[in-house]
Amino acid sequence: MYIRNILSTSCLALTLSFVMLCGGDAQASPGKRIDATHILAREIELPQRSQSLRPVSGVSYADTNPELVVNRAVVRSLGNKEQFWVRNIATGQFVQITAILRAVGKHCYVYVEDTQSVKQTAIERVQKTFDQTIYPVTTGHFGAEARPGLDGDNRVFLLMVDIQDGYQNPEDGYVAGYFFAGDQMLQSEFPAHSKTKSNQREILYLDTWPCDPEADDYLEIVAHEFQHMIHYNQDKNEVSWVNEGCSQVAPVFCGFTPPGHYKLLKEDPDRSLNNWAQWNPMPDYGQVYLWNQYIVDRILHDSKSRTSFFKTLTSSQRKSIGGYIDALKPFNVSFSDLFTDFAITNRINDAKLADGRFAYKQSVLKKFKLPPTRHITTIPAKVSESVYVWGSDAFFTDIANVSGQLKISFSGYRRSLGPTYPYFRLAVVLQDSTRVNPPKISFFKLDVNPADKNRLIGSFDVKCDGLYDSLTTVVMALAPEDVEDSQYMPASGFIYDLIFESDQPVANIARAAHSVDMQAFSQAVSEISDSQSEAAFRLREHYANLLIRTIKRDAERGSLQTVDNFIESAGDQRAFAPFARDISGMLMFLKNQQSSSLADEDLQNRIDFLNELISQR
Repeated sequence: MYIRNILSTSCLALTLSFVMLCGGDAQASPGKRIDATHILAREIELPQRSQSLRPVSGVSYADTNPELVVNRAVVRSLGNKEQFWVRNIATGQFVQITAILRAVGKHCYVYVEDTQSVKQTAIERVQKTFDQTIYPVTTGHFGAEARPGLDGDNRVFLLMVDIQDGYQNPEDGYVAGYFFAGDQMLQSEFPAHSKTKSNQREILYLDTWPCDPEADDYLEIVAHEFQHMIHYNQDKNEVSWVNEGCSQVAPVFCGFTPPGHYKLLKEDPDRSLNNWAQWNPMPDYGQVYLWNQYIVDRILHDSKSRTSFFKTLTSSQRKSIGGYIDALKPFNVSFSDLFTDFAITNRINDAKLADGRFAYKQSVLKKFKLPPTRHITTIPAKVSESVYVWGSDAFFTDIANVSGQLKISFSGYRRSLGPTYPYFRLAVVLQDSTRVNPPKISFFKLDVNPADKNRLIGSFDVKCDGLYDSLTTVVMALAPEDVEDSQYMPASGFIYDLIFESDQPVANIARAAHSVDMQAFSQAVSEISDSQSEAAFRLREHYANLLIRTIKRDAERGSLQTVDNFIESAGDQRAFAPFARDISGMLMFLKNQQSSSLADEDLQNRIDFLNELISQR
């Protein structure tokens, strides 16, 4: 599906309401797209296919089923009209529409609903791109769809139709497309009383309104949905997070822009990789894309390795994590170790760390980072949190004014999950915001607490010698790979404590010049500008802390460089106003201090610029 997976149409309204928060422009944006593939998969239980109706390699149902003989006799030519069953997503009913054949390709027919006005150039672009790029690239990476199809025709039907989803205005979410597995079954296989309708062919549904068939990103929808068709043929029972992850990376393999759902993960990063949310899965779309993109960037460096990996994944009859374990075997890396590196990458994403092991190579992700769970600004400190299995938390700690030894102590409770016990992994990454000293990573050694065998404990000592001004502690929960995750998922979070304490009093130590990556800051602020979620508020707080911390250190050196960088980046963007207010207040405080080395005139000039930005909010 393209964004959404829900239990019933009554849930759709809630989903669409949430999606409204994700788009910011006046036009219907890709950020509001919903894919109905798994809406249908959850709402409609398909009948079990009898053994006599199972396909034989190279033989279609149309060869042996009188019900389909009429389809084989059809000669399809441009301009022909044909009737199709289409699901009304808003009402949950199947309705029949008429569509006109507008393009015929080597691998596809393109039909357009007769009530829709779509330019022939856009239709032909869909047909040519499907034939020349989407079909060969997607089948090359994930395997083949049912071929010959249920109807004995090797071509895939692409039906461009105004999917009825309740869309009324630009603030609404909308269904961009879907694949319905029921179309891969004969109508006679459904009970006589069933209201489900099958088109008895390999068909994808592509929205024409508010989706724009002329837009560049329209082709991403086609690639995404086509992967679902392939995956259904390769492994009908694969779980959502694996199937959706493949559909999220499929457009990238075709040369299209990576899907933007990873930005939504910044607002709600506390998620299990392998637990597909029912009520708000949009950040999950971002996470499963990042997971596959990280695998590509880390170990799949050529087309041969990519195709081998993903074909093994889609064809593996093991579910969920098991499929990835099978696909990873030739690469000498375990799922657990790869997940560990993935979780750290999402918090650090620095090519200088461990020779690029913890960094994305995909260009649009080079500045991507998930916000920390907490921002530790004072020492000593204690935090009590919980983390989901196959999930992670991160704690950003300011150590610029810490000298001597910083001790980080951990205690985590690992209750049983069905037949297994989860375990924790902790990494500490030392960072220097001046980028003079490359980041360093270390891992905790954890042991079972002798007094409580359900707890893992350990500590790590950090030497604070002025070379690094911050550290990030990443807490991960994992489970043994030899236990199928269907036996313990979904699971609630696992609680733990972290204690940060120094062996010397915190000092006010002069430090070198520091900086904030304003490009990354600007991108992050823009992505959360319209969101009112709790996670978005935490993200804003994190960036405010970074700014104030850096500006304060600049001021101690007699510099206003970070303030100037902020003003230049902010321009007239309203999203920067809350940060401008915090900075203005700090500069006003400095101006009123007799001890400040900064000239009152310089401070007032910046305050005036910032207040102008605040007034535009």
